Amino acid sequence: MKTKIITIALLLFTTLGLAIANPTNVDVDAKINNHIETKYKDAVVLETENEEGKIEVKIIHQQKEKKVIFNKLGVWQSTKYDIKKSELPQKIKTTIKGSKYSSYKIDSIETIETPKQSIYEIELEKLFNDDITIYITFAGKIL
Repeated sequence: MKTKIITIALLLFTTLGLAIANPTNVDVDAKINNHIETKYKDAVVLETENEEGKIEVKIIHQQKEKKVIFNKLGVWQSTKYDIKKSELPQKIKTTIKGSKYSSYKIDSIETIETPKQSIYEIELEKLFNDDITIYITFAGKIL
């Protein structure tokens, strides 16, 4: 009888410990899979990594490799992917040409999508290693 009571007590404490460690009891994998299936239809998952409290899922979507980043609870934080200069909207090219960065050449472009906004991270280069990175919203505002 004592053994049964001790066993039941240990099971209760173990269950309580798991509930405290994961208070929301969220199925993180299911949330991540659902987000990817919903937002990136027909995507192919290449790799999943857990790093520094974040989950990074590399996918192929619309012929691009994308990094989809979630927090440890499976909530989407951002998506990042490279685009070609030819894919950059003319509105963004015009913004750069009309700014103090008009003498720079575009070196590389990364699209960063977040729940709040989407931006372009654009690396610009000039002669003599005068490279800079600027951020421009999809609406064309330099941040």
